Amino acid sequence: MKVTKADLRLYAITDRQWLNGKDFYAVVEQVLKNGATFLQLREKNTTHEQRVEEAKKIKQIAAKYHVPFVVNDDIWAAKEAGADGVHIGQSDMDYEQARKILGPDKIIGMTAKTVEQAVQAEKLGADYIGVGAVFHTTTKQDAKDMSRETLAAITKSVSIPIVAIGGITYDNMDSLKDTGVAGVSVISAIFAKEDEGAAAAALRKKADTLFGAARSLIFDMDGTLLDSMHIWDTASGAFLMMRGIIPREFDLFRKQGYKTGISYMIKEYNLDMSFDEVLESLQEILWFYYSNIAPIKDGVKDFLQSLKDNGVKMVVATATESRMAKKALERNGILGYFEDVISMHEIGIHKNDPAAFEYVKNAIHAEGVGYVFEDALYAIETAKSAGYKVIGIEDYSNEDDRDEIKKIVDFYAENYEQVKEYFEF
Repeated sequence: MKVTKADLRLYAITDRQWLNGKDFYAVVEQVLKNGATFLQLREKNTTHEQRVEEAKKIKQIAAKYHVPFVVNDDIWAAKEAGADGVHIGQSDMDYEQARKILGPDKIIGMTAKTVEQAVQAEKLGADYIGVGAVFHTTTKQDAKDMSRETLAAITKSVSIPIVAIGGITYDNMDSLKDTGVAGVSVISAIFAKEDEGAAAAALRKKADTLFGAARSLIFDMDGTLLDSMHIWDTASGAFLMMRGIIPREFDLFRKQGYKTGISYMIKEYNLDMSFDEVLESLQEILWFYYSNIAPIKDGVKDFLQSLKDNGVKMVVATATESRMAKKALERNGILGYFEDVISMHEIGIHKNDPAAFEYVKNAIHAEGVGYVFEDALYAIETAKSAGYKVIGIEDYSNEDDRDEIKKIVDFYAENYEQVKEYFEF
């Protein structure tokens, strides 16, 4: 299991001694729900058997939030509980034995205090390194503060991601910026707080700003992520022909939008159907297509993985209904990359209105938006007028507008390999 820099943005380590009788598992869930990106079970005053049982329960919670979960020191507990891996220190069981016990696909993190230890950990095959203590910590009384210079030297010495550990709080983590660390590991900064979930949320927001790409990317779906514009070119025509009507145009929905297209079709073709009846029939056509056919564009998944590895937030903003969009994205194996899938149809804002992009940004609580990915000229024009950078994605449906699109966008891509090169992943 590969550990990315984004995974280590906020590395939470459990310590129930701070909880004053609170439900341990409920607190863990709140911490994960509110932004922790990695979880370590570190309960020094429990038996091996107790750690196994705790790890089994926590594993289920962590899986719910797609957060990697490791056990501190106890390799056999990690194995018996089916945890994602283990974190070991320099004085613990050596790496080779840990890997032999856990197998090739499990995470093994190691602690390092010097450049030499970090280099050795990477040579052995460690998936990430915890470096510190960067500040004085009550968890390890004998630990000395690590200088910023030493920390930076360690991060430069290895290619695997590094998380800073030891005495880190909301107030002092600013000093770790530009040291090369992927994120911070905390115990009391979360678990000693009255509201552990709120503490995690605040730390995550700050960690994103300091160590990652807090800015988000907005993706259109049809014609951008999926090669699916065909359905919008044919759905209205297919609907009419199924009722014995020869259509004068086929691409009503692409030209006019979903709601406007239905109203137009009822009026122009004298349909003896209500808006809701037409909508229901069309939804059956669209649902079948998105559930079974709509294909992903080449290179999309690889590019999205690169973004995720670099801690970039992503959201889909589409004219398609959210249930259909989510079904298609899930079937193509990319739904999990996105913070949310927002249907413009459902919120009542079309992409010819700059408010559409502001709505999306606010909905995911983004500090800002780096780029909008679009294939349609009107949406590209809107995004640019709203002040966003735009990546234009080639699609057969924008052929007539291609020259104009190229004049407007910040970058025009014929495929996702070009996009990936542009972002230097």
